[in-house]
Amino acid sequence: MVFLAKSAPLYGVTGTLYGLNADNVVHVVAQPDHPLPFGHPNLPTLLGSQLIRRLSSFRVVGLDELTHELATLAA
Repeated sequence: MVFLAKSAPLYGVTGTLYGLNADNVVHVVAQPDHPLPFGHPNLPTLLGSQLIRRLSSFRVVGLDELTHELATLAA
């Protein structure tokens, strides 16, 4: 299955939240199971591992259809 996206803006980031404990030592606070959107208040303390895009306008096509369309465009 292939998604042909017309629009895929960046949404946010996944990663690990860090903070300081009572001894001012950096430690892991949480590992959210969902991405934090850009503008989230916890983003400054997040060590990101993956950027997330939101597919807002797309079409699902089969691999055969995709290779046919690419071959047509290349000709």
